[in-house]
Amino acid sequence: MPTFSSRSSAPIGRRNFLALGGALAASGLLVACGSGDDKKKTDSAKPSTSAAPAGPWSFTDDRGKKIELPKRPERIVAQAHPAAALWDFGIKPVGLFGPQKTADGKPSPQIGNIDLTKTESVGTAFGEIQLEKLIALKPDLIVTIAYGPMVWYLPEEVYAKVEKIAPIAVIQLMGVAVPDAVKRFGELAAALGADPNSPEIAKAKADFEAAAESVKKAAAAKPDLSVAVVSGTKDTLFVADPTFHGDVKYFEQLGVKLVKPQTPEAGFESLSWEQGGKYKADLLLEDARPEGGLDNEQMKAAYPTWKASPAVVAGQVEPWQTETPFTYQRFTKVLTDLAAAIGKADVNVVK
Repeated sequence: MPTFSSRSSAPIGRRNFLALGGALAASGLLVACGSGDDKKKTDSAKPSTSAAPAGPWSFTDDRGKKIELPKRPERIVAQAHPAAALWDFGIKPVGLFGPQKTADGKPSPQIGNIDLTKTESVGTAFGEIQLEKLIALKPDLIVTIAYGPMVWYLPEEVYAKVEKIAPIAVIQLMGVAVPDAVKRFGELAAALGADPNSPEIAKAKADFEAAAESVKKAAAAKPDLSVAVVSGTKDTLFVADPTFHGDVKYFEQLGVKLVKPQTPEAGFESLSWEQGGKYKADLLLEDARPEGGLDNEQMKAAYPTWKASPAVVAGQVEPWQTETPFTYQRFTKVLTDLAAAIGKADVNVVK
């Protein structure tokens, strides 16, 4: 599952959306949710699948809401994460909202393999949907994700307006391990006309499973290697809760020995830099996103507790790719890199 981090969009805890969203924004946790431009895309009129819809269509989303339509939806508008997932299953959304480009104009990691020239942006910032552009796309279905009760990128007042344009399907990601989330996206894609058992998907799944097996083997070879997943900002060190983040949860399922924060809230335990030495690990996976946060070198220069961390002293700090969409294709590299990081790490650098 995507992560909730100090630097960009991610999961949130079990709270009222508006109250929690305000608290997170105030704390600096909800930043850099959207960037890039909304220029006209050349192929936005293409349907999401070439297969002809047949008869009445229904799909029950992860809120238990049953969506019923007279025919299978062809024109899909989706938030970046589910759009990337559907894209890898062969469903090409006509519209997209959420992060699309980084500050330097490059494609955001959150869009995965999406070709931005072949879909129309209807907004990039959290809670800001360009309703006229959305209406012009004539969507049959809108797809987004949820973290607990929060419907991602569609706060209540926006959700009500968007739902008048097309029904909204929501896939839950909080606490959902990567393969379970990918499977669920596959179910939605299949309902939309994709073939989740196509040769391309079968190969992608086999590659993913092989990468997962490499993590299992690496972790089994070093059962005592402790790993902490963290994100740092100017004022705070955040330690990730494996039960909340789908990717971190999956790492643990594969046998990685993870450091678990004692008092997590909304996916992390927040520590002042004076408390930065509270948790020690042989290997650190540190939030790789540049927006709003600090990297390893910056933290070494500024914070003695980070510099003195056993993993930092040993040079065992690797990127945590928090914005990777949950697809077989995109997560194969994440798992391959994790296996390599574990394989080269020394055990028991924590004294």
